[in-house]
Amino acid sequence: MKNLLLLLSLSLTLNCLAQEKPITSTERHIFWQPNVKLTRLDYQGKISPEVEKIMTDYNLTALASVGIWSVLDIPKKKKDRYTNYEIAYFVPAFDKATSSLKTIDTIQIEIQNLYFDICELSARFARKELKELQDKSKSVGAISIMYTTIKDQMHQKRISMYKQYFKEVIEDRIDGAFLKWRKQIDEALEQSKEWATTPKECYRFVLQKPVEDGYIMAPTLIEPLK
Repeated sequence: MKNLLLLLSLSLTLNCLAQEKPITSTERHIFWQPNVKLTRLDYQGKISPEVEKIMTDYNLTALASVGIWSVLDIPKKKKDRYTNYEIAYFVPAFDKATSSLKTIDTIQIEIQNLYFDICELSARFARKELKELQDKSKSVGAISIMYTTIKDQMHQKRISMYKQYFKEVIEDRIDGAFLKWRKQIDEALEQSKEWATTPKECYRFVLQKPVEDGYIMAPTLIEPLK
């Protein structure tokens, strides 16, 4: 009876642990999730002379440091690489330690926060492209071949949106430009929500190692196809 109770207790503990949500942030980084809302408290970086110059030149009081982390994991055993698909991860990250704030200006913080959502849209593009490629080819190895190419396209898309957004909202300060962008980005996020960054993908970067059993980070990558 005692052993049975012990087994039941262990089973319940393991079930609870299995049901816990993956960690989606670290002490320094916040990874994009639908319910994440960046606030002034997340802007913890010191204002370096370089940052000060950028803020002064463009009349900014907030500056967000964001980007997209990506990695490709492949089966550890060579024999499994003929049957098991590779897994690509794309996760937008906000760096608290290098995101700076001069004054508590809610509007400027919101203007900077939109860059985080631009990263998410770009990551969704890459995720969708690789999944459609996999579904179409049904070929193991296709993701490895196209990973860096799609990743480059993702960053080109992100940078293009950055430039256009920066010019309209920050450089030219077109009246109503931020609200227009906010509306467009919100609509795009809603339309592409099936490709949203998942907690599991965030957890991959929290752990800094594969989350799937039997996988390793790809030691080499194929150069982008031009």
